[in-house]
Amino acid sequence: MLSQRVTVLIADDMVELRSNVRRMLANQGNIEIVGECSDGEEALKIAKELSPHVILMDINMPKLDGLKATEILAKERPEIQVVIMSIQSEQEYFRRAMKAGGKDYLVKPFSASELIDTIQNVFNKWVKDRLELEKATSPKAFVFTFFSTKGGVGKTTLAVNLAVNLAMKGKKTLLIDCSLQFGDVACTLNLAPVKNLYTLIKKEDMDYQGLERSITQHSSGLHLLLAPAEPAFAEEIKAQNVKQVLELALPRYQFIIIDTPPHIGEVELAILDQTDLVLLTATLEISSLKNTKLVLKTFSDITFEKEKLKLILNKEIQNVGIDCKDIEAGLAIPIFATIPMDSETAQRSLNQGEPFVVKFPESALSNAIEKIVSQVSVDEKDPKKAIDDSVLFKLRRILFGAKT
Repeated sequence: MLSQRVTVLIADDMVELRSNVRRMLANQGNIEIVGECSDGEEALKIAKELSPHVILMDINMPKLDGLKATEILAKERPEIQVVIMSIQSEQEYFRRAMKAGGKDYLVKPFSASELIDTIQNVFNKWVKDRLELEKATSPKAFVFTFFSTKGGVGKTTLAVNLAVNLAMKGKKTLLIDCSLQFGDVACTLNLAPVKNLYTLIKKEDMDYQGLERSITQHSSGLHLLLAPAEPAFAEEIKAQNVKQVLELALPRYQFIIIDTPPHIGEVELAILDQTDLVLLTATLEISSLKNTKLVLKTFSDITFEKEKLKLILNKEIQNVGIDCKDIEAGLAIPIFATIPMDSETAQRSLNQGEPFVVKFPESALSNAIEKIVSQVSVDEKDPKKAIDDSVLFKLRRILFGAKT
């Protein structure tokens, strides 16, 4: 079933045929007849004025026949899809119709179901082809994924403030809360929306319009796709759903920030497969560093590029017996950024539901976020490098014992 209204123009010199088509489509709420005409010249004129999605074009009409009119439309208005109608069922007529630029062929007389199916199929194929072309030619968003091996390290706070920072710079940014059971992005920003990732995937219209309707906008200009309102709904969101959401969002944003749980499952693997940089967040606690080393080993066992792993040391405190150089040596990865310990600023920001980059723009925490943004050199005009297609499979094999 179509989720978008399809506009149709009927071009046929037989009044009875036009009346029959109107009758067949009368109860189709998602198909609207916007006009009708009786010759090819008028069909061209009305088509250019009304821009219908589909034209039902008779093959033989006065002044200008349907095939010639179709050829002209294919050159001048290729976005209009033409279905040729004819009493001729021979293959030669079908071949000529397709050569002229027709998208399908209806042999008269046809049934209501044949007509409706043809309109739907032609329109759906056009939508699919348009999306594929858009995906192939549009610049793709640069994707940051925040990951940590345990809760309480400040990962969500950093993700929110980085996303808000980018949005305030005029960058079209989407923050997705993929901590599906207990996501805190909405709470961090003092939001209580009804729409979220769960309401999106439960809709029939899993398209860009559906995505737009599921977005919550923050006062900074940041777009948010939030976690489900109830933990039980998380189980209904599958890896394929997340992949579809990212495919819809990638051509439409400059930056996508994804907050993930301290867990690697099928959903997280789908996210990693689309990620440009993993911002691995840890603290100076021994347990955090130990688990960080374990997850780094997991990444080292696959073809995920090491350059895409960036270690962020949060809540840094001097003179606690652990030196940054020792951490880098022990984890075999350089520290990409350090975030100073400033519990008062962070807590006041959280309690007021306002990011510290907004509430306390001159704070050490805000300066640290600004430094991260400046360190990540992203040329948005260059196509991003795709992660090896085998990453998802190899991760599944390592984590779940998938068979080769």
